[in-house]
Amino acid sequence: MEEKYKNLLNINDKNIIFESNKINYVKVSIEFINDYLKMVNNPEISKFISTKDKKYTYEDELCWINKKLEEKAFVFSMIDKNTNKFIGNIELINLKDDSVEIAICITEEFQNKHYGTEALSTIINMCFNKFKLKELNLSVFSNNVRAIHCYKKLGFKAVDIDKNISIRDGKNIDDIYMKLQNKDK
Repeated sequence: MEEKYKNLLNINDKNIIFESNKINYVKVSIEFINDYLKMVNNPEISKFISTKDKKYTYEDELCWINKKLEEKAFVFSMIDKNTNKFIGNIELINLKDDSVEIAICITEEFQNKHYGTEALSTIINMCFNKFKLKELNLSVFSNNVRAIHCYKKLGFKAVDIDKNISIRDGKNIDDIYMKLQNKDK
């Protein structure tokens, strides 16, 4: 990851990297491994993460955590400020000079409570105002109606679709690519 972006965030050994109204954003950590496993192995969550049904093991998650920490990846665990409960993860992937891809996953317990909107708004603001990026990208499965609604509400527009990448519950699933452009650039 480019050092200039890390310096803007002051990523160090402090637990809280940044915060928003209801959320503290912290480094991924083995401390949350059981929360990560519960989230990614929940069928209501996993159907939006991958086209393959896979049960993640403790070792899988441990490798993922170690890889992200070793890479000093821009992936953050989100913690509810009021309850100190794990909300989910948000990640900036393929950060370039003018764009980045966003990935987010929210636990079932915290869905439909506007945490995703708050987290994405915070990341959008950071990417456009602090990092001075020109565009943000993401992909979402067509069966993830709530996420698509959230992304559109925040200004993302569909720019491409990979049709019929999977079948879930007897329905064809598309992969929708969305983009948000910085109006100030």
